[in-house]
Amino acid sequence: MFRKIVISLLLLLSISACQKEWEPNLITDINDLQGRRVGVNLSWESDYILTGRKDMELFRYDSTADMILALGYDKIDAICMDEMMWKLMENYSSGLIRIEPDVKKTSYIWVFNDEKLRNEFNEFLKEFKKTDDYAAFVKREKEYDGDYVDPGLPLTGNGRKLRVAFDVGGYPRSFFNPGDSDPKGFDFEPLIYFANAKNYQLEPVGTVYDDAMLGIRTGNYDLSGGYTSTEYAPEIEALGLYVSDPMDEIPIFFVQKTSREMSVDLAALEE
Repeated sequence: MFRKIVISLLLLLSISACQKEWEPNLITDINDLQGRRVGVNLSWESDYILTGRKDMELFRYDSTADMILALGYDKIDAICMDEMMWKLMENYSSGLIRIEPDVKKTSYIWVFNDEKLRNEFNEFLKEFKKTDDYAAFVKREKEYDGDYVDPGLPLTGNGRKLRVAFDVGGYPRSFFNPGDSDPKGFDFEPLIYFANAKNYQLEPVGTVYDDAMLGIRTGNYDLSGGYTSTEYAPEIEALGLYVSDPMDEIPIFFVQKTSREMSVDLAALEE
């Protein structure tokens, strides 16, 4: 579930399929893929959503670069990703198209080691969703074009300190800007509103998913998040942890090639 894009040896990946004749085999029915080969990032929400489907062949990749390379060389027929990842990639690619409608909508959550704290966050979130601040948050998510714009939310609490583990490679939902000690991203925005409302301080710790889950279980962290999908919730709850209500709703789409040649600037995706 580590979201950082891995750069291939080529800063600019430019792929041309080797077949003499090539025509796009675009998906016309997202519920019947007719045996198409679909790539996903290993253990991301797309993997969870598509696992078990009988109308397709699923290929799992450790890195986005490997998955894109496979698509470019027609080793797979489509890839599946969330809308935010697609919007980021759309800015730095050509020859690709998002297939409508979405496969499914997913949501993102925070994970807590204390049920009381989780319930307090859920109660806050319920009321927060009625506010203009939440409406502005959702609007910014929908208008996201691959460039996260920091709303500049200050942390004002001076009470109990909450140790927050987050996926440091989870752009645009959780990440550090170079040289900046404060985490950014859509997942942090509701959490900052919560901390300010309840007079909490936040002590963020950038890490990866596995360490976050281990730290939550051992009590090293109070909560964790960053691209943590509701698709993971049953497994997380099976560990004896507590998941929040969904903060938002993001669609998952199939993406396919539209021409023999496609290009993806992996260096730009990494920045």
